[in-house]
Amino acid sequence: MTYIESPREPLRPVVEDPSALESCLEALASATGPVAFDTERAHGHRYWPKAYLLQIRREGAGTWLVDPVAFERGGPADLSSLVTACGDAPWIIHAASQDLPCMREIGVVPPSIIDTELAARLLGKPGASLGALLAAELGVHLRKAHSADNWSKRPLPPSWLTYAALDVDYLLELAERLQDELQEVGRSEWADQEFADTLARHTAPPQPRVDPWRRLSGITTLRTPRQYAVARALWTARDAIAQRRDRPPGWILPDAAILEAAGLARDSVPTKSELLRIKGFAAPPGSRNLSTWLAALDEVRALPASGYPPPRLRSDGVPHPRTWDRVNPEAAERWAKVRPAIDELACDLGGLQPSLVAPPVAVQGSLFASADVTHEDLLALGARPWQADFLVPLIREALGR
Repeated sequence: MTYIESPREPLRPVVEDPSALESCLEALASATGPVAFDTERAHGHRYWPKAYLLQIRREGAGTWLVDPVAFERGGPADLSSLVTACGDAPWIIHAASQDLPCMREIGVVPPSIIDTELAARLLGKPGASLGALLAAELGVHLRKAHSADNWSKRPLPPSWLTYAALDVDYLLELAERLQDELQEVGRSEWADQEFADTLARHTAPPQPRVDPWRRLSGITTLRTPRQYAVARALWTARDAIAQRRDRPPGWILPDAAILEAAGLARDSVPTKSELLRIKGFAAPPGSRNLSTWLAALDEVRALPASGYPPPRLRSDGVPHPRTWDRVNPEAAERWAKVRPAIDELACDLGGLQPSLVAPPVAVQGSLFASADVTHEDLLALGARPWQADFLVPLIREALGR
């Protein structure tokens, strides 16, 4: 196997000043066709999921690498001019749901997208990663080299820039090939609906999470409200430090340490000596913020029991189907009949993922409420029209209606 080691064109210097950006915009505006785009983030190295490098390519313009950090002026950069320069051309992004939120933060919201990962999933491809698709569709083999590296580093090493440029070097051709295949099997309309939904959902302003501390790994092992109060206090203290330092929370204090400390709080809030018997607090990096952890525990001690959080968050949404036997037996019976029919349909459509054919939120929400599921019910809960066209008759047949 021969790996591609460099882009087809010489790398330009990274765009990091207004003059270079103007040259980039002029090149994009004079080019034609779709826009290939990617971002590099610093997942696992930073708290904030911002973009640290943009890769953009268009036929006739070549590939440009843009440093959004260089255009920050006390806040996120505004690079909406990249979209303006490309007019109404669609943007090709692989796994767009991962890139669109950080693109929105810097004003880069395309008029429409083509998601090559989604296209591959709609075609039932056995591998939907960019590397697997380039190899299978175009015979192009790229090394998986720097995807997990710290892209906030400056200056970026030349080998990293080469890697970044290669991510979009063949994206235009890949999208064209996948779109032809979608057309051949009559799934272009499905794809268009999925692309539009992805763009709308992942460029909408983010909604704050309710009780984000409940996402601690292993939190369901806790039993008492006091234990949950300790977990909440330590998580909140850790998150404040992580935000301030722009570092992953796990770098500040591991989840396991928080859960171990909270586990000690069955009868009383842990003392300093008990806390220091936990490895995560006794050794760096956790020990560097010992006073902060002790202050958080003091806050829990000062709380009345009525201020402790409940072990389970009350939800007005649809519960998981595993609980339906207890809370809604009729819905459980409906789900038991419909679920295997969905699996069979996904298989018949070429081995698609069942969740792609039948979005769980839409199907479960509809079935929990009623046996008479309509197009309108499914669409109101987020299903796309192509999915509802399959699901309504399938559900009716499975339920013998």
